[in-house]
Amino acid sequence: MPQYRFKAIDAQGKTVAGDAGAADLAELAAVLEKQGLFLMEGLPDRRDAAGLAPAAGAAPAAASEAAHMPTRADAVALKSVSVFTGQLAIMVRAALPLMEALEMLSAQEPDPVFKAVIRDISRSVREGVAISAAMSRYPKVFDEVYISLLSAGEASGKMPAMLDRVAAHLQFRVALAEKVRSALLYPTIVIATSLAVVAFLVIFILPTFLQVFSQFDLVLPLPTRILVFVSNLVRHWWVLHLLIIVTVWGYARRWLTDPLHTKVVHSLQLEIPYLGPLVRNIVMTRILRTLGALVEAGVPIIRSLHLAGDSAGNVVFHDLLARVQENVARGKGLAASLGGSLYVPPTVIGMIATGEKTGTIPEVLKKVADFYESETDSAIRNLFAVIEPVFVLVLGIMVGGIAVSILLPIFQLSEGFK
Repeated sequence: MPQYRFKAIDAQGKTVAGDAGAADLAELAAVLEKQGLFLMEGLPDRRDAAGLAPAAGAAPAAASEAAHMPTRADAVALKSVSVFTGQLAIMVRAALPLMEALEMLSAQEPDPVFKAVIRDISRSVREGVAISAAMSRYPKVFDEVYISLLSAGEASGKMPAMLDRVAAHLQFRVALAEKVRSALLYPTIVIATSLAVVAFLVIFILPTFLQVFSQFDLVLPLPTRILVFVSNLVRHWWVLHLLIIVTVWGYARRWLTDPLHTKVVHSLQLEIPYLGPLVRNIVMTRILRTLGALVEAGVPIIRSLHLAGDSAGNVVFHDLLARVQENVARGKGLAASLGGSLYVPPTVIGMIATGEKTGTIPEVLKKVADFYESETDSAIRNLFAVIEPVFVLVLGIMVGGIAVSILLPIFQLSEGFK
């Protein structure tokens, strides 16, 4: 196994040097991470013959890098961007040159798309381009909030602190997305299981019983005849049903691209019992976290409101913040501009008004965001408490109905035998 001489940073920020064996730099970084160390530099140990192995594999690596040329359309998982930003913040805080940090991170990045993007950013920085300008060429990887925070860090000369703030913001977004996925996972599993059970009974079990029933001069009960009709439709016309589902799905997606229709759907989401509070809390948490981070970084309030509205993920709140932005631009206070909204409680507006008077708007926004985040957890638990018995009841009715429809002819046969 190739041997590497490495430099790393421990949890206290101290530099550690040593030797370790690994197949490549990515594996070396993983090995050191398990030891609580963060890789800063890894070079093949020339004293060991095995250290020449990486050089032999350099050509394939170069070919792999050249296989992807970064473009503005490139997209990278948010979690990967969050990890990259956190590592970059550690390196910059440790006084490592920015170009060297970017080169190290690109060398150990497993995603070829993201690797190519980081290498291109490193080349631009080496040519004298600001890192925020270099990153802005990839809007699908680094969004406007990211670029605005980074630009504020460059302007203030507090790049390490700003990178920490950006990393914290991305970690919040990752955690929030995981909460949303967890809220959708259980209903998805239950619905998929229900459909699979019903399909199995209708497609495979029912025809077996029908073969038995056909041997007798038996008039099937109405529920059984309905079930037989549905079974025949599914078994013999499944291609047509699949085409109908694809057509309806495609039409629904086109229908939702209309901003007016999207606003109707988003408005309904906010009004549905149990689901509405969850959606509202998620959107408010996202807005307040984004707005607080931007204002604290020194981004102008008008720009901050615009970016917070874009990050809302809900047209109703996006329009609300657009109106607030217009009012603030006319000289009206933030709390006064939010007044009268159906979705922002008076207590929140009161806290923001207090923050405006005391000059602690960022702190107030963080505290309110913390409140909404805890409310999101409560809303998820409440939603699970409601949907679990509903799904169990629906599944029981469907399976029970199918079982009764199959058993009714059997009861008729047993009566006839008697």
